[in-house]
Amino acid sequence: MNRLEMIKNAAYKIQGNPEFKASMKKANQRFIKDCQAKIARLEAKKLREEQKELDKMDENYNLFDIKTAKAIAETEVGETFRETTKFDNEWN
Repeated sequence: MNRLEMIKNAAYKIQGNPEFKASMKKANQRFIKDCQAKIARLEAKKLREEQKELDKMDENYNLFDIKTAKAIAETEVGETFRETTKFDNEWN
């Protein structure tokens, strides 16, 4: 086989072979479909992360409940806290 015949066969294989064209078209379609699926997954992940950030903003950031707050006030302020809160139950 000489060089010219090899070039003709290669050109036919790439340009003129309908089976090769069909297989390349199928591979390209599969690649495009895979890329679109990956983009959709990334966008969904981004939306989930944004939603988590928004949910974190809605949380109550009061770290102490009432009992803990009273205990801290007793230890830190002591007498002043007792004097200011001794009449709290009389209002009800």
